[in-house]
Amino acid sequence: MNTKGRNAAVDAFLAEVIEVCRKHGMSISHEDGWGAFEVRNFNEPDADWLKEATDKTEPPEVK
Repeated sequence: MNTKGRNAAVDAFLAEVIEVCRKHGMSISHEDGWGAFEVRNFNEPDADWLKEATDKTEPPEVK
């Protein structure tokens, strides 16, 4: 996956989401620039798009 310094939990989450997409034969895709999403038949380009998600999570606390 494309980590680019991302929280490893984000990569794990996205990998699991993509596996669920494959299992059900559906993809999550972005319809337009206005924030709407579409559910489509599964395809790798949509999975690749999802992998490029920006990590907006808070960094884990150092203990």
